[in-house]
Amino acid sequence: MEVHHHSHPPKKWKEYVTEFIMLFAAVTLGFIAENLREHQIENERAKEYLELFKDEINRNNYAIDSVLKFGVPILKRNEQLYFELYSNKNISNEEIANSLDLMVYRFSNDKRIFDQMKNSGSLRYIKDQHLIEEINRYESDADFAEFRTFDQESSAGKLFWDFLVQEMPPALLLKWLNRPDLIYIMDLNNEYKARYAENKKRIEADVQTLHLTDPVKNKLMKYLMNKCTIQKLSILNLTIIKKKSKPLLQQIDTYLSNN
Repeated sequence: MEVHHHSHPPKKWKEYVTEFIMLFAAVTLGFIAENLREHQIENERAKEYLELFKDEINRNNYAIDSVLKFGVPILKRNEQLYFELYSNKNISNEEIANSLDLMVYRFSNDKRIFDQMKNSGSLRYIKDQHLIEEINRYESDADFAEFRTFDQESSAGKLFWDFLVQEMPPALLLKWLNRPDLIYIMDLNNEYKARYAENKKRIEADVQTLHLTDPVKNKLMKYLMNKCTIQKLSILNLTIIKKKSKPLLQQIDTYLSNN
């Protein structure tokens, strides 16, 4: 039996060129389509992150408002006390106990979304370099504001408290700690209220009769001045952060509407 082979005429070079062009076009179009899809995905991720970052900024602003709401009255009371100490050396222990306030309201920068964007490299999804710079600048300033409030807390909690323990009469400290705004701390010991009631008359009498020396009053005044100055710097940083947040939020909204 004979086998017949069908011969194919060789292709012309134009056919090879045409096939190459068609293959190249298909690969190129596929590559372009994949890039467009990646770009779309990155753009959507950027928008999702920015929406979450806006919530983060608003939470910071809410925290700042709380710190200022409770912190500014403390600043005013302490400033009033150190001016009274400066101008009136006969200020009573009762007035000191009622005016002295060591409470510190701390700001903690909420930066979970920013850290997630930074650590994952997702900041590159944002196609506006100026916006990225503004976000980084905001976070840097917010971190510094947080440091200021921690510095304020450590200064008041360590140096100031050590001075009070070393220099102030126990009766004055007991009177101060029994103020209504601190009693929720002291009542953590169920027996405290009863113990204080047993000694109340003696405490009140000692507060009235004990005399603080001028050196102790001067030192108290200096500690108050230091505390108030650090608190003012903290408040200044917080107000700057909140002020900067408004144009940043507007810039984010503009980016989201245009992309």
